[in-house]
Amino acid sequence: MKNNYKFYSFKSSKELVEELSMRITRDLQKAIDLKEKAFLAVSGGSTPKELFKKLSQMNLPWHKVTITLVDERWVEPYYSDSNEKLIKETLLQNKASSAKFIPLKNVVVHHKDACLVTKNRFKNIDELDVVVLGMGTDGHTASFFPNAKDLDKALETKEKCCPSTANVEPFERMTLTRSFLLTAKSLILHIEGEVKKTVFDMAAKSSDCHKMPIVAMMQQKTPLLEVYHA
Repeated sequence: MKNNYKFYSFKSSKELVEELSMRITRDLQKAIDLKEKAFLAVSGGSTPKELFKKLSQMNLPWHKVTITLVDERWVEPYYSDSNEKLIKETLLQNKASSAKFIPLKNVVVHHKDACLVTKNRFKNIDELDVVVLGMGTDGHTASFFPNAKDLDKALETKEKCCPSTANVEPFERMTLTRSFLLTAKSLILHIEGEVKKTVFDMAAKSSDCHKMPIVAMMQQKTPLLEVYHA
């Protein structure tokens, strides 16, 4: 099976952030013009911090935008490992402070018992407009981890989210599923550094989404995976 993607290369992280923030803003505005609302799903980690800070300053009717996470570690929102904490401190600031936010984490102790609560938060959302993925050096994306016992469910279910078990601590995660992520009009992968580029190049030549789960996001033509790399 041929993998489908488009690759954009930038000389610096700053140049990438400038271009990608404008791209995301345009796409969200297009969705708002069409249906009076827009949905954005973003990833955690250290890579997108500057992108989030830049996005928070973009001119947009942010009160019409709903933001959620691609995945979340099952930790309290005040923990440093929490993607929710990252979003609240970087993206939901400045002009974007009026955006709505849907967290994946809830009060249920274990992620597998908590899925119904999280699913209900998405019951009125049929599709996403913009998804910004990240990728680990093991080829994982969202909380789709190599050879994880629950990987097949995350890739195949028609549910919008599901519990996931990581290969590294904290093990318990909640992730949006492949089918829900692929409802996006714009599917973007944001990676930086030569190591990540090497990993992506390997994945682009592979057909094994169990060994390198990012492959699962390249097996369709629509939405086309668009890679932004610096």
